Amino acid sequence: MSDSVKEAEDIARDMPLLRRKFGHRLARLATLWRREIDHDLRQFNLTDATWRPLYYLRSLPPPVRQTDLARALSVEAPSLVRVLDVLEKQNFVSRDVDPEDRRSKLIGLTEAGAKVANQVLHTADSVGERLLAGVSESALNECLSVFDQVRSGLQEDRERNAGESDTGRGQPGSRFPVL
Repeated sequence: MSDSVKEAEDIARDMPLLRRKFGHRLARLATLWRREIDHDLRQFNLTDATWRPLYYLRSLPPPVRQTDLARALSVEAPSLVRVLDVLEKQNFVSRDVDPEDRRSKLIGLTEAGAKVANQVLHTADSVGERLLAGVSESALNECLSVFDQVRSGLQEDRERNAGESDTGRGQPGSRFPVL
């Protein structure tokens, strides 16, 4: 057996393990990354639950419907309502009736909320700079390419299973930016 055939067989045999490692590391890294941001945002009395809506409200084009924000955050609507209650009491967000659909709420940043959201963006950027300091531009581009391929696979899987229940959270092709 040639070396190239043996190498191909080894790769084929190891693919399930590689996929498992990839998924595990990706999930773990996302948790650790958010934990770093949480740590740096403690000075503003923000938690993961409260800084993420501010981040998305600052990043998404307004107006932002409450249901769209829930999808962007990959949370259920009742969970988001509780977080928005907290943010509203802190005078960081406002909720208004959507004039196009009175059943919907439009969520916006207040002046104080915009200032804090800018700090959230700055902190997230700083954490990214710190954690990616030793990673080359080409390695980052390769990683983003892999993420795009995984996201495409997710979209294809959702389209194949379109008849099943789907919340549509964070769907590729939606109006939400890939952050």
